[in-house]
Amino acid sequence: MPDRTDHVLRTFPPRPLNPDERELVSDWLAATGDVGSAYVSERRSDDPATYHRVVVALGPGTAPSYLVHAPSGVTCWLVTKLGEEPGVRRYDSLRAALNSIRRVFPDGAPEQ
Repeated sequence: MPDRTDHVLRTFPPRPLNPDERELVSDWLAATGDVGSAYVSERRSDDPATYHRVVVALGPGTAPSYLVHAPSGVTCWLVTKLGEEPGVRRYDSLRAALNSIRRVFPDGAPEQ
């Protein structure tokens, strides 16, 4: 049986992030303090499973813990948890998606 995460990644290809969204990712990473790394995968040589996604590594290594992306043609954000308990969650904004990983933005703040 195919892995659910693989199915979601194939079914909903990501759209590129706009400059405001990139800035929000940078602000989120700067405010977390305990996230190992977060970056937007954009090089064509990157793994196709991460291309045009925000890659978040929580551990001491560089292995991705979460992938965040907005599917092309859909008005939501998907957060894919990788590892021991994989799963996919849907959010209405990038801010909410990032906050689901580490809450740093206050409630009621402007949405992205």
